[in-house]
Amino acid sequence: MRSNSILDVMVKDHTRLLKYLQDVKNNLTHDPKVLSKSFTIFQWNLEKHFFVEERAIFTSYDPENIDDGYQLFSDLSKQHTVILENVESLRKNLRSAKPKDVSDLKTTLLNHKNFEEKHVYPILDVQINEREKQLMIERINDVL
Repeated sequence: MRSNSILDVMVKDHTRLLKYLQDVKNNLTHDPKVLSKSFTIFQWNLEKHFFVEERAIFTSYDPENIDDGYQLFSDLSKQHTVILENVESLRKNLRSAKPKDVSDLKTTLLNHKNFEEKHVYPILDVQINEREKQLMIERINDVL
């Protein structure tokens, strides 16, 4: 059964992303090819997730309070940039002999996830009419 809630769809994807990050953590001591593959899967899915938020959701959202709505999405975009910079830095560390640790990235992702799930998606689910919401969910599902 398909959800009619942006929150539900995106929570499932957050769960999936955290599983991929856990796979990376589990593979830190494995063969570099295995680690590289799990990291690439994580990174690809994270980038798709951010693409969905920034293109399928943010660009279709017309907030009731323009200043607050656009500030919220500006802040989220900045968080995405910081997270992607952290991911790229981790990728470089994975290729070197430097110690490998994903705990900072996981903490950052969890904070971002919790913020979205408490303050972003519930607002979208309330403020967007059902027709527009279904179009957004279709776009989300097309990418994810």
